[in-house]
Amino acid sequence: MSSLPISSVVCPSSTEPSLVVSSFRERLRQTSWAAPATETLWVPVESPAGAVQRLERQIVALYRAHVKVLSAALSEPLPSDPELGHLARSLRAVRAFYRGWPLLQDNERTHPDAPLPVAPESFLYGRPDIVMGAEGPRVVETNFDTAVAGYEKPDAVWSICAELFELEGPLLRRGRPLAGLRDYFDELAGGQPRLIHWVRTLAAAPECGPVLTFLNDNGRGIQHVAHYAGEPSPAFPASVPGYLHRACSLYTVHRFREQFTRTLRPLVPALRGCTVPLCLTVLQSKLFLAWLSDPRTRPPTLTPEERDAVDALLPATRLLAQLRGAALDRVKRHRGDFILKRTDSHMGKHVVFGCNLGQGEWESLLRELPDQPAEPGDAPPIWLVQERVRPREYTLLEYTEGGPVERRTGLSCSPYLFGGRLRGFETWSLPFTPDHQMLKDAHFIGHFIR
Repeated sequence: MSSLPISSVVCPSSTEPSLVVSSFRERLRQTSWAAPATETLWVPVESPAGAVQRLERQIVALYRAHVKVLSAALSEPLPSDPELGHLARSLRAVRAFYRGWPLLQDNERTHPDAPLPVAPESFLYGRPDIVMGAEGPRVVETNFDTAVAGYEKPDAVWSICAELFELEGPLLRRGRPLAGLRDYFDELAGGQPRLIHWVRTLAAAPECGPVLTFLNDNGRGIQHVAHYAGEPSPAFPASVPGYLHRACSLYTVHRFREQFTRTLRPLVPALRGCTVPLCLTVLQSKLFLAWLSDPRTRPPTLTPEERDAVDALLPATRLLAQLRGAALDRVKRHRGDFILKRTDSHMGKHVVFGCNLGQGEWESLLRELPDQPAEPGDAPPIWLVQERVRPREYTLLEYTEGGPVERRTGLSCSPYLFGGRLRGFETWSLPFTPDHQMLKDAHFIGHFIR
């Protein structure tokens, strides 16, 4: 059984409760982001390094299983089994969507049809969404090869908590997201001068600037440069290898395709490649969860470690269009135990919690969603049914103006994985009954690795 122990950090007696909230707000104003719930501060949590390393190994094994599914889906001929054939055709259609970056097909070093890497672990880049369930962590969305947003948010909470609660020594050696990101780029560059070209939107500029300033303070000649959609890219010396860092989602690119094309046109010919090859970007699709969580369809080439990781981490997930008979009847009767979600969407869109609907509305969705038409410029509308993961109960302290208050809460924990290694956590409170306000109302919680 998978586990990641999480416990409250023991605060030193010198921490003055009456000053914690005001100090937190003062430090927060020095950062470039504004969180929706910044009036209070939750006491940070910690996890032992050994348990974090076990979770890291499991996620890497889950990632390797994803790559094996992708390889199987691209093989010829298509599987003769009806369910596998349906999955393969669906995955090919989704992959066609993720290939759609402008101009990257014009450079053999960034071409989306390049062969899959023999050792793909070093390209594992993302931020899986993990619900800390009663039976251990469950990965509800993998988010592999996505633009990991919010680098400064967890990093600021991490740094502020370290100072306010006088944390030091072994607790501070790992876990700071930005420091882990800088280590990742150092490993990618092999300690040599490199140009890392970040492609962003203007909306992301306020937070991107401080992050790049931190990363550029590396002493190794690794230079990070931001390119915002619509702005012309300046010329760079050909003597320094340049790599494209796709630091925004393809959904954003499709909304501003003409602007991104204008920015990328002078840049692409000089690139040595992408930080994560374009051929792997489809790994972020939730369609892989349905393929892997069903023992009948997962590839026979999975190793015992990969099968164990799939069984430990993935909640049961199935294609809605493939549900029949007793399985479909169970989903109809027990709507509170299931969630409907699109295989490919962005920022929490197209997620439906059965517990928030009436029976008639739930059954209507089960009938209608498989026939939903595709929208121009969007991924194919493929819907999944996923078992709802009920969060484990934690009792944590929240510092308020009136003093510390005990809160009962669930936790959602997103490990930041750069270059196949777990570098830090983004952790926040989670309600026991999900709703569409929970992302807006969530409290960031500093998470340390002891």
